[in-house]
Amino acid sequence: MLPSRRRPAVVSDFQPDALAVEERAPPRVARATLYAVAALLATGVAWSCLSEIDEVASARGRLVTTVPNIVVQPLETAAIRSIAVAVGQSVKAGETLAVLDPTFSEADVQQLTARLAAAEALVARLEAEFDEREVAFDMARPEQALEARLARQRKALRESRLRGLDEELARAESSLNRNRREEAVLLARLDGLREIEGMRTTLLEQQIGSKLNLLQTRDARLDVEASLVRTRGAQVEARHDLAKATAQRQAFLDETGRTVLEALAEAREKRTVAAEELRKATLRRQLVTLTAPADGIVLDVAQRGAGSVAKQAEPLFTLVPAGSPLEAEVMIHPRDIGHVAAGQTARVKLDAFPFQKHGTVTGHVRTVSRDAFPSDAEGRGNPGPGQPPALFYRARISLDDTALRALPSGAGLIPGMAVQGEVQVGQKRVIAYFLYPLMQVADEGIREP
Repeated sequence: MLPSRRRPAVVSDFQPDALAVEERAPPRVARATLYAVAALLATGVAWSCLSEIDEVASARGRLVTTVPNIVVQPLETAAIRSIAVAVGQSVKAGETLAVLDPTFSEADVQQLTARLAAAEALVARLEAEFDEREVAFDMARPEQALEARLARQRKALRESRLRGLDEELARAESSLNRNRREEAVLLARLDGLREIEGMRTTLLEQQIGSKLNLLQTRDARLDVEASLVRTRGAQVEARHDLAKATAQRQAFLDETGRTVLEALAEAREKRTVAAEELRKATLRRQLVTLTAPADGIVLDVAQRGAGSVAKQAEPLFTLVPAGSPLEAEVMIHPRDIGHVAAGQTARVKLDAFPFQKHGTVTGHVRTVSRDAFPSDAEGRGNPGPGQPPALFYRARISLDDTALRALPSGAGLIPGMAVQGEVQVGQKRVIAYFLYPLMQVADEGIREP
């Protein structure tokens, strides 16, 4: 029986109810509803194919300063006398954080001060000795009094040695002068004897004089000539003695000057070394008082008390610099790292200030690490909600606009606040949310062994 054919009303009254319902014409509202649903589905599919929405990579993190935290450490091992600050306290540059025991550093300073004073006194004495001048020492200072006595002794010894050499030099000069005078006398006598000898030779040739007188005169001449030879030999020896005495005197002066100059160079080197060591010891003594290098907030204090021993370079205090610009350091999941790049816009939600009430902070990605970092969740299976992944990439988000609304009085952004970073990595169509899972199932499904 065709649905379009209607039975007469009399016949319809005697038909079963089911058949009557089957042959009844559908209501117009149902048709309209069906068409409306179909149109709505078609519109939704069309909208999802045409419309685009922001694609966001979310990452947990915290606020950090753009400059590193300041770590205050002792320069060397020392006992702690007192700690003057606590965690969360604001400090100014130069404010005392802790005081260490200065016993060892003070002893080093005193020892090196005495060593430097002795070296300076030694240099002053050697310079005065080399320049052959007097120097005024402070006899109230032990090291200068000692050098003053030593200077007097060395001066007396030098003068005594020079007097002895000068006496030898004077004797050699006197002997040389005496021999020269004797030579002059002998030469005069020799000239006279030669003249007499010539006269007596002439008289003997004229047979007027005697030969005895001639021989006596010749013998006297020969005796004077022998004395002249001896005098000239003594004169040569006196010249040698004079040259030797002069050389000995000059050698003594040269050796004394060389010795003093070498000692002076060594003393100056010792003075320089002592001065540098004293400068370092003075710095170590100053560093027994640990002070804040800059304004900041005490982030951490080592678990040490008065009387405890702080080891060399052991971190005692960690300070967060005050007034430093803040940025968000977030942990990017490995599945999102392919989309995150420097320069992308981002917004930061702070756990301490709900964004529904206070708004968000805007910024942009400044840097992204080129390698992954392990987290505490590694090796424990899948991390729980809010926990970092086993491996993550570190990114820094610069905060461009930190103005929040309706903040409590005195509240503001401080380092360490937990944040949720949302990086806008691009846009995609709504239909992709439905197609991508289906495509994944079609590609990976029904292939398990």
